Amino acid sequence: PEAALTEALALLADDDWEKKIEGLNFVRCLSAYHAAVLTEKLHETSLAVAQEVKNLRSGVSRAAVVCLGDLFTYLKKSMDQELDNTVKVLLHKAGESNTFIREEVDKALKAMVNNVTPARALCSLINGGQSHLHTAVRRCTAQHMADLVERMGPEWVLSAARAVSDRIFPAIARFALDSSQQTRYYGRKMLFCMMTHPDFDKTIEKYVPAKDL
Repeated sequence: PEAALTEALALLADDDWEKKIEGLNFVRCLSAYHAAVLTEKLHETSLAVAQEVKNLRSGVSRAAVVCLGDLFTYLKKSMDQELDNTVKVLLHKAGESNTFIREEVDKALKAMVNNVTPARALCSLINGGQSHLHTAVRRCTAQHMADLVERMGPEWVLSAARAVSDRIFPAIARFALDSSQQTRYYGRKMLFCMMTHPDFDKTIEKYVPAKDL
């Protein structure tokens, strides 16, 4: 397996797109069957895979998106350290016109939200897509945040650590006022999800500027 990882990274560094796809498939197999081997070189591997998400050849880009989804699925919280970079490249791909790639991006982000540490997932989504100029990227960010907020429940969100609260409430308020109807829908969905909690009013006033309320 160690040799396979070295070979996979060499294939990813190759200019030949077919070799890149072969390398990505190697990484997927390793994540499923030899996760411990990957963990030793996880930073290097996830950087190499994330780089290929940006590849202009759609076949390579799509394979890299699927590969990141597998890394989240099999390596779970080990991926916490790699979230900022990987989530950002995935979110930026959500603005693609290629439907197949957009669908794979959604699946990969779902895998991320379901398997890594929730607070880290939230912060990486906010960092990666909250202020993006493309409406599709903001919608995708809000959608996956809403899934996470719904799954964890208002109690978890409202009792989150200060570092998370400082980020999440202003982000939700911005989404609820977004120029895109779909993004506003997810922003409001998160607010409605938390409204039932007795501390909601007090918390929202603390974190969201009065002009946005």
